[in-house]
Amino acid sequence: MNRVLYYVAPVVLIAFTVACGGSAPASAPAAAPSRAAAAPAAEAPKPVGTLTLFEPIEGAMGGHIDMFRWSAVEGADAYIVRIQAVQDGRVVWESPALTTTETKLPATVSLEPEPHTWQVTARKAGQPLVTSAMQKFTITP
Repeated sequence: MNRVLYYVAPVVLIAFTVACGGSAPASAPAAAPSRAAAAPAAEAPKPVGTLTLFEPIEGAMGGHIDMFRWSAVEGADAYIVRIQAVQDGRVVWESPALTTTETKLPATVSLEPEPHTWQVTARKAGQPLVTSAMQKFTITP
């Protein structure tokens, strides 16, 4: 009697016949199942980097705060800066699309002596990629 022994290698199934006496040799299975290497899973989209606000820092206070700086985001082609009054949430200023990671408040915009928040949204082809956390700063009299 013949026996068919199977050995499963990491990628293929190997079959061989061992003679154990008896009449006719056993034939290999018609279609031996194979173990194909698993196809790599589709790559998950890479997370967009974080957008960090550098200046003014959280809690900054001063009579004249007009320079705003933040980190670059990979893939971004524009940034929008938004400044709001804390008390009533009104938008004090929103920048046009900027291609740099800093801007100076236009001379035509005067921030009232009160607390404000600011945040930046990175964009690509007009669509938002990531928005920073809000940071608070206060204009003093």
